[in-house]
Amino acid sequence: MYQFPEYPPIKSKPDMWALQNFLLKKAEELIGAKDQTKTIFQPTFEGDRPCIMNSVQGDGAWASLSSNASNYWPTALYELAHETIHLLDPTIGFTNYLEEGIAVAFSLELSRSQTNHPMPVPTDKFYGRALELVNKLPENPFVSAREIRKKCQKLSLAKPQDLKELFPEIDEETAHALCSECNFT
Repeated sequence: MYQFPEYPPIKSKPDMWALQNFLLKKAEELIGAKDQTKTIFQPTFEGDRPCIMNSVQGDGAWASLSSNASNYWPTALYELAHETIHLLDPTIGFTNYLEEGIAVAFSLELSRSQTNHPMPVPTDKFYGRALELVNKLPENPFVSAREIRKKCQKLSLAKPQDLKELFPEIDEETAHALCSECNFT
């Protein structure tokens, strides 16, 4: 169980930075190292929908979390865990269902294992679909993600033929769906 301070997340940048580093370590243990050419910056609380923000120089990114996360540690962990998967290999714009699904699975796993108030499976149709798709991978989603990153460097670069080479038993429709853009608009 992660030990949270008594005060809310927005009140301590050092504690949020410690949480970011904890989650980064867990993500790297499960699916491999982050892009070493990119820096992960301090998480912020800037909006209603969590996302990653890329630096103007393109040298790194950070997690922008919701106002709900700013006052409640279990939500901060849940949102930051999701965004940490994206921070391993920051992209500009939307990524694919594969990366979104791994991010959802990771956030749920860490919420369950590290808090007393685990978050429910998201009801958003995009996140739900992404999670459903990564659960069709033939192995544990994190084991599969590690293999995909070894082959493709980034989850966002995976092509259906890459998934078919790695996992011959995966059906063509699932491979294409996992590699398609998860566009929330």
